[in-house]
Amino acid sequence: MMTKIMAGSLGLEEPWYISGVEFDEKELALHIYVGIRKGTEIACPVCGGQTKRNGYEPRERVWRHGDVMFYPCLVHCRRPKVLCPNCGSVQTSAPFERKNSRFTLLFEGYAMLILADMPIAKAAALLRYDEKSLVKIMRYWVGKAVEGMNLRDVAMLAIDETSFKRGHKYVTLIIDAAKQRVLDVEEGRDEETLKLFAGKLSARGGSPEKITAVTSDMSKSFLPAIAKYFPNAENIIDKFHVKKVLIDALDEVRKAEQKSVADKKGLFRGRRLFMIPKAKLTEEQSAALAEMSKRYPRTGRACRIVAGLDDFYASRTVDEAEKGFDSLYSWMRRCRLQPMKEAAETLMRHKDKILAYFKNRITNAICEGISSMIQAAKRKARGFHSFDGYASMIYLIAGKLQLAVPKPFRKSSVH
Repeated sequence: MMTKIMAGSLGLEEPWYISGVEFDEKELALHIYVGIRKGTEIACPVCGGQTKRNGYEPRERVWRHGDVMFYPCLVHCRRPKVLCPNCGSVQTSAPFERKNSRFTLLFEGYAMLILADMPIAKAAALLRYDEKSLVKIMRYWVGKAVEGMNLRDVAMLAIDETSFKRGHKYVTLIIDAAKQRVLDVEEGRDEETLKLFAGKLSARGGSPEKITAVTSDMSKSFLPAIAKYFPNAENIIDKFHVKKVLIDALDEVRKAEQKSVADKKGLFRGRRLFMIPKAKLTEEQSAALAEMSKRYPRTGRACRIVAGLDDFYASRTVDEAEKGFDSLYSWMRRCRLQPMKEAAETLMRHKDKILAYFKNRITNAICEGISSMIQAAKRKARGFHSFDGYASMIYLIAGKLQLAVPKPFRKSSVH
């Protein structure tokens, strides 16, 4: 029965069979030996035609398999070679292997389950294998799933960036705004990243011309590239990035006022209170904010302008939003706060793209959520030192991929 169980886990069927099992007491590992019946006809693995046996590979190969009773398990096999009239001498593969891998398919399936939910250092300790080998497994299966993505129905995109390494190393995330999944991860954050994605979109069944809306920040690289590579898309400046412009201006006003007031520490300690959205303030915080706005009038005035932006985004129609924008712009121009006046000009330069939000109602909120997941993964020291490994991790946790990796666990009636 144990031999049958082992053969099942390796996917062995006649003429393949288990020729022996051995437990090494010194090594504390189980060794399984696999063979193939002599005289069995084997089809050419290249063309599928009839062949003749042509001996075996010169040396026995070894693959790591899933643990057996918590002992490491190693599979040994000398695979047969065949002589094909069309393809010449060809090396066959065993049923349990992936080409150029030192692991069985079932081990790789288990490893992918672990890697999806655990820092790589811990995964390596649990699986008792080195980190680089596990990253190679992940890169293969994730890469295969990404290549198989069908992007035919993609119509709305969200574009964002996230850090990769210290020293201003960034990657660009391109996200399906409707299905909330990462479609592409590109190194850098320039026009070339969108050019590369446009090519991938076409290659995977989609079309740059079918993109109807793209939301992004105010990057001088992204905005012209969106217009160039997605010519029919409505370009939307993400509202969270619009608010950041005003928040930064508010902080500049606060820093300037802090220099001229007696209670510098009081304004510094209360700086975060000015940045909380009005709708999220508690009664206690609202009272404290009102008191601080009286004590620090310039910062309080800037805070009310930021709250005015929230009111602007509550507009229900494009016409209402345009009136709200003009009113807010006028207020910012007349407020006698230089950072806010400069922010007003920034908003005016992007007015059409800011108002485009009210036609499509998409934001980069999904990007922010995915970025949070990615940063959390980095804080867990996943150990992805290369861009390819980092990109694979992003796809794995946020790409909603259909992985073709074998599943190590089947449904059971045992409870």
